[in-house]
Amino acid sequence: MGDLVCYESLLERDRLWLADFDPAVSAIASKPFGLVGPDDARIRRHRPDFLLLRRDGSAVAVDVKPPDLANVPDGIDVKGWAGRLIATRGWRYEVWSGDDPVLLANVKFLAQGRRWSLVEPAALAALHAVGVVGMTLQQAQSAAVCESALRPFEVRAAMLALLWHHVWAVDLGPPLSGSAVLTEVRVSSSA
Repeated sequence: MGDLVCYESLLERDRLWLADFDPAVSAIASKPFGLVGPDDARIRRHRPDFLLLRRDGSAVAVDVKPPDLANVPDGIDVKGWAGRLIATRGWRYEVWSGDDPVLLANVKFLAQGRRWSLVEPAALAALHAVGVVGMTLQQAQSAAVCESALRPFEVRAAMLALLWHHVWAVDLGPPLSGSAVLTEVRVSSSA
C-alpha cells in the first residue's frame, strides 16, 4: 500500500504481511468500523481488526485470533453474529489464526523488495535480460552480475523486488533459497 497500517499483535502483523503481499488487495484499513446490534436477546459490540479492499471491488473483514482463543464459546457467537452482519453488506468475513510458518518467513524476507525506489534500475534491466522460467534464483543472479558491472547485492535487491511485486514467481512453500526455480517471469511495468 505504501503506507503504515496499525496492528495490535504479532499475529495481526503476520496477517498484514500476507495482505500486503497479495496482489488482489488494493487497500487495508485497521479497526475500520464498529458493529453494534442485537443478537437474539443480547446487544453485541464488535470491531473487526482489518478491512481488505480487493481490486475486483469486493471487501473482506478480518478478525485475527490466536488459535487457542479462536474457539472460545463467546467468541464463536460473536464471530457468527459479525459474519452474518458483514455478509448483509455483500462482504466476506474471515477469522484468521495463522498460516504456514515457512510461507510467512518467505513473505517477510521478500518484503525487503517492497520499495521500487530503492532498487537499482540497471539491476532490474540486467535481471530482465537474463531471467527465464526454469532458471534458479542463483543462476539468474550470477548471470545478471556477469552481464553487467553490478555488484551481487544490487542484483539480489532487484530480484527481491521482482519477487515481492509478482513480476517473477517461485514456489514459496519450501524455504526460499538460491535453488528456488522461477515459475513465472514477466516484464515489469512498475519499476
